[in-house]
Amino acid sequence: MLRNSFILTCLIITSSFSTSLENIINSAIVNNKNLQAIEKSIQIANEQIKLSNKWDNPILTIGANDLQFDTSRRDLEPMQGQYIGFSQNIPINGKIKLQEEIAMKDKAISNLNYEDAKLKLKSKLIEYLYSIKILEKKYLLLNQYQKNIKSLEDLTTSLYESNKSNQSMIINLKTDYLKIEIQKENLQNIIKNNYLKLEEITYEKITSIDVSLDVKELIFSKDISTHPIIKILEQNNEKFNKQAQLEDAKKLSDIKVSAVYFQRDDKYKDYANVSLSIPLAFYGKENIKILQAKIKAREFKDKLDDSKKRFEIKIASLQNDLDSSIKKYKLLKELILPLQEENQEIIEKYNSLELIKSDEILKNLNKIIQNKIAQYDEMKNYFDAYSQAYYYTQGKIR
Repeated sequence: MLRNSFILTCLIITSSFSTSLENIINSAIVNNKNLQAIEKSIQIANEQIKLSNKWDNPILTIGANDLQFDTSRRDLEPMQGQYIGFSQNIPINGKIKLQEEIAMKDKAISNLNYEDAKLKLKSKLIEYLYSIKILEKKYLLLNQYQKNIKSLEDLTTSLYESNKSNQSMIINLKTDYLKIEIQKENLQNIIKNNYLKLEEITYEKITSIDVSLDVKELIFSKDISTHPIIKILEQNNEKFNKQAQLEDAKKLSDIKVSAVYFQRDDKYKDYANVSLSIPLAFYGKENIKILQAKIKAREFKDKLDDSKKRFEIKIASLQNDLDSSIKKYKLLKELILPLQEENQEIIEKYNSLELIKSDEILKNLNKIIQNKIAQYDEMKNYFDAYSQAYYYTQGKIR
């Protein structure tokens, strides 16, 4: 029977060489160049932490003073001599500690950027993988749809030859067949491009996919407190508050200590000079920088509040989308399609008794296929909502 052959076609599964969702995600995380680039920024941040608590290098000074035109004489008067000196900036007022804390915030932000990039990658992979699988299923249905239209066209042609149909009906069926061909071409193009997108982010050529198309009730977690984007904004807020503290500490500038030893002719005693230099904060540059850092901290606080609200609304919206798709999917699967399949049995029964035209069998079967396609459309909406929610909830979905 046509209906049985249609069911058999729909049960076709992918080959044993198909790749699982978990394997593809793991491969992408290992191979993705964008993630590798972010890892380099983490390494740079580690080195910046080491650099932040290092003092400035000391300065060595070597020279001679009170040079005469007769350079061979260095004993003409007491000021002539050679000297060697050292100078060193000594940080005070906790600036080194604050610089280190700021560098550690930068490292934490780099780590969070890496986690956020991983989440985005997983979310996008889930979207592509389920989209490909569903579109491949739809493609099979469209093939069956075309076969039914072709059978109906043959039947109509036969009826036309016996003057029981008209040429317009045949032309309409041919047009329907070609319209399905356009749909198939569109699907095939999307499938091919999605495979290319998978290759772009996994750096591997994937030819088939093994994922379960199980539609079930899900609840998205509303806890966004640990999401990398939220934590990044928090870290930036704390970082610029630390920067404000650092600028305030700079009001007491680093002390420069210098020591110079002078060697003179034997007729005179050697001597040393010691100096202490302290820049004075007279012109208020530090106050301006403190204000700038505090404004920047408040900017990130405002962005944090905005992002929290945006995340909450987005998760709630995706939950609505998913719930709506489940309801429509179940209506099609559990109510509409069973009724149409029951009707198909009735039509076939009446056809066997010659109480109904044969073309009614194919017409109803086409309606079944159309609703199967609609069922896959709702399934795609379901997994689109799921893939996006995976990012916003960090995969906390139950």
